[in-house]
This record gives sequence, C-alpha cells and structure tokens, in this order.
Amino acid sequence: MNKRSNSIITAGLLASVLLAASPFALADHHGDRKGHHGKQDMAEMCEDFREGKGRFDQDKRHEKREQRRAEMAERLQLTDEQLEIWADIHEEHREKHEQRREKMKEKIQERCDALEK
Repeated sequence: MNKRSNSIITAGLLASVLLAASPFALADHHGDRKGHHGKQDMAEMCEDFREGKGRFDQDKRHEKREQRRAEMAERLQLTDEQLEIWADIHEEHREKHEQRREKMKEKIQERCDALEK
C-alpha cells in the first residue's frame, strides 16, 4: 500500500476507536449533584422538607422572586397603572403556583411517611 492509503486507513481506524471508547470515557460522570443520577437522597430530602430548609425554604425563595420582579419592573419603567396590572398578573401566577405547590407537598409528605414506615 502506498503512504496515502495507510494514512486514510489509520485515520479511519483511530476515529472509530475514539467513537467506540467515548461512552466508556464519559460513563459515571454526573457532576457535583447529590446521589445517583442527580437524585437527592430521599432521607435527606425528607429532613429538609420537615425543617423547611434548602429548596423547601419558601421565605427565601419568595424574597428572591419579589426582588427579581421589582428589578424587572424597574427596568421596564412601568407607569403606576401598568404596575397595578403587573402586580395582578403576578398575583394570579402566585396563586396557581401555590395550588401546584400544595399538591407537591402532599406527594412529598406521602413519600416521606412511606419512607419512615
């Protein structure tokens, strides 16, 4: 074989090996997340749920949400009438979110109760 054919075959073989090996090289890479496949430990989640900390700290989340809304309203330079409409829209969104949150709290409570048994 000539030099060109050897180079093409070698490049093709190298590319094939790299493609075949890539899933093995990247396997078991889940980043810095907790638990397996990014799922949080159920016992730890239930503890956070009962204590209202972490992702279940509603006061902290509410403060951040209100701060972002205020900053957005300021950037948009809304008039008083527009601010009232803005507040009404966000109140409707908050009510819908509260309904979804209550359903999720019930599901989490059931899971945590089942875990304790």
